Amino acid sequence: MPYEQRPNTGSLFKNDKKGDNPKAPNLKGTALLELEDGRLVELDLAAWTRETRTGDKFLSLSIKPKGERQSTQSRSDGGRQQFNNHVNQHGTAFDDAGAPPDDKDIPFVLNVDVSPERHLPRA
Repeated sequence: MPYEQRPNTGSLFKNDKKGDNPKAPNLKGTALLELEDGRLVELDLAAWTRETRTGDKFLSLSIKPKGERQSTQSRSDGGRQQFNNHVNQHGTAFDDAGAPPDDKDIPFVLNVDVSPERHLPRA
């Protein structure tokens, strides 16, 4: 009987295709997430073994909808080109209030200076 993924579960397996690439995940797998409306979403999982400054080991995870691939273009050129394409397709990246057009209804988008140079009073 073949394995059938159950909703809200996932599995990770050793990445045999890692090779000599230090950025490739140590573990790869899939998960099935059931949303509140009953829809099922397939997810791709990836995990890297990491170590804290104190020597404790942990897993760093990446979770993406199945089939969504990360761009392999270099960030110095490809990211800029992708941004320019988005602006050309959708107009300006930000509206006059400083928020992306789709984020106007998000309550935590603030138009304040939160830069490290700004010193806030301590409580």
